[in-house]
Amino acid sequence: MILFRWLFLMLLLGMALCLAAYTITGHPAWRQRAVQLLRWSVVLGLGFFGLLILRRAAVFI
Repeated sequence: MILFRWLFLMLLLGMALCLAAYTITGHPAWRQRAVQLLRWSVVLGLGFFGLLILRRAAVFI
C-alpha cells in the first residue's frame, strides 16, 4: 500500500512541475505531459481503491 502512495505522490509532484514549466515557458508540450500524468494518477487511484475493495470483499467469500 505504501508503494501506491509514493507513486501517487511522485505523479502529482511531476504534474505540478510540468504545469510550472508550462506556466514559465508557455510551450504546450508541458501541458500535455501534465495532463498525461494526471490521467495516470487517476488510474493509479482507481487501482488503489479497487484493491482496497477486493481485500474487504475477500472476507465475505
